[in-house]
Parts: sequence; C-alpha cells; structure tokens
Amino acid sequence: MKFKKLYAGLLVGLASLGMGQVNAEEFTKAQIETIIHDYIINNPDVLIEAQDKITQRLAEKAKVEKNKALLDIYADKAIPRSGPANAKHKIIEFFDYNCGYCKKARPLILKTLENYKDVEYLYLEFPILSEISTQAAQVGIAIYATDKSKYKEYNDTLMTRNERLTNEIQLQSLVENLGLNWSEIKKLSQGPQVAQTILKIRSFAKKFNVNGTPAFIIDGETLHGAPTSKTIIESYLKK
Repeated sequence: MKFKKLYAGLLVGLASLGMGQVNAEEFTKAQIETIIHDYIINNPDVLIEAQDKITQRLAEKAKVEKNKALLDIYADKAIPRSGPANAKHKIIEFFDYNCGYCKKARPLILKTLENYKDVEYLYLEFPILSEISTQAAQVGIAIYATDKSKYKEYNDTLMTRNERLTNEIQLQSLVENLGLNWSEIKKLSQGPQVAQTILKIRSFAKKFNVNGTPAFIIDGETLHGAPTSKTIIESYLKK
C-alpha cells in the first residue's frame, strides 16, 4: 500500500496535466510505473520543465544563503576591517599572507581605494598555503582584537614584503615593531576566540565557493582570482 501512496502525488500531477482522473488504489506498482514512464516518454518537456524549476529553486536558495552570509560577515566585529562602517561600497578579500597573487593584486586594490573613498574593506584571513600562514592569520586577528589601529599596518607590511614569511621570529619582530607585546598577542592568537573566527571565515569561504586566494566579494559579487587591472575591480562596484 505504501508505494501507492508514494505515487499518488505523481498521479494527481499527471491528472492535472491532462491524463484525466486517476486513483492510486486502482493500480498495481507496475501499472503506475508504466503510466508514468509512458507519459514522460510522450511528454519529455515535463522533465525539462521540472529540471528548470529545480535549478531555479536551488539558485534562489543559494542566493538567500549568500545574502545571509554577507550580513553575517558585515556584522562580525571580530573580522578585521578598515574604512567607514556605513560606506556605500564593501569589498571583502579572502587572502593568505604567503600568496603571491594576493600581493600582486594589492597595488590595484590600493589604487581603487584612492579613487573610491566610500569603501569599507574587510580582511578575511584565509590561510591555506602553510603552517606559518595560519599562525600569521591568527596573529593578525589577535592584533585586531587588541588594537584595531595596528592591524592595517600589520597587514600592509606582510602583503607588501617581497620575501615569503617563513618563521615565527619574523612575526614577533613585526609585532614588536608595532609597539605591541608579543607574549600577549601570541597567547591571544592561540585562544578559542581567534580559532572560532578563522573557522567562521572558512565556513564563509565554502558558501561562496572560495577554495583559493585571492578571492573578493565586491558589493555582493564574487571575483575569483587576482584581478589584472583596477578597471576590473571597479566594474564590480555598484553605482
């Protein structure tokens, strides 16, 4: 009896498409399958229509989830940022401090920010290349939690250096040059709050299909990879 109930909805649907009144209780499983099979064979557009509706619903669901994720990113005060909070434009960057492409993109970003003053820039620490990348990201988030005014200098220094970051001593030197206490920053960087922030950033990356660096979300639109000109970046900024 269960299979008849299972197919009852399908039969009602077929009836609404012009097959006349049907009753699941009057058919065997084999008969029901034959009816559905024959109808689909004779009306293949039904499958296309169904697939289109499924695709549309999935796209709408993904859009809703991405919009919610964007609001979550904007609202998360643990995520480093610069610029006015009520800015017209918002640029999100997923980056790794040892990513060469991220560093190549940075001058273009800076030129864009010179032209567009009304931008809030959000730095999503997304270490994927090495263990020291992870430590640098942890330290960055810890610095932002300790002294927001020092974060941008930390980020700019690492993103404009020609040499790869290879060890903790380099991080310690940079943190101390910023006038911060290395022992305190290191302890905070290894704590649960920083770990939770990085986990959330990784979850945001999944929602936007970001699996490499750099990646940008510019006024809600995703740009994967390093842009080759500031014109490309500016084309994503909504008027």
